[in-house]
Amino acid sequence: MIRSVLLILLAAPAVLAAAEGASPYLMLFRVINFLLLAAGIGWLVRKHAPPFFRARSDAIQSGLAEARQLFEQAGERTRAVEARFARLDQEIAGLRASAAAELAAQHARLERESEEKIRKLLGQSEREMAAAARTARLELRAYAASLAVELAAERIPVRLTAQAHSALVGEFAGRLDRTTN
Repeated sequence: MIRSVLLILLAAPAVLAAAEGASPYLMLFRVINFLLLAAGIGWLVRKHAPPFFRARSDAIQSGLAEARQLFEQAGERTRAVEARFARLDQEIAGLRASAAAELAAQHARLERESEEKIRKLLGQSEREMAAAARTARLELRAYAASLAVELAAERIPVRLTAQAHSALVGEFAGRLDRTTN
């Protein structure tokens, strides 16, 4: 195939020259000139094309390898995200369960603290009521004693005669004698 293309390219200037009516030397010059130009271009292509195409092929291969690697990484990330989404319902259920357990524990703790505070307040109230009752009893006794003293102060002078007074003083003096002996 390359030979037929080369033959057509070599024959093309001769056919064009014959059609124009040019001289055969001019035609030969054009053919030689064309052959030199084609040989020069062929030599340049042969010299520089393989390294260029090799470098380009290597760049494409490395780009493909990098793209494959990125594609695999993206696939792994996608699988990880899908796995996480699959576990998301379980994680939400776990979070709800832990929140409910924490809420129940906090409720129980608050209930215990409230009961303890109520017991302390009841104890304090009972102590305050007992102290108030003792104070009231003491005040009542003091009031009863003062009333008894007032009543006695009113009745003694009326009932105490000189004779009764002498008898009381004598009895008191006798008791003093007995206790001192």
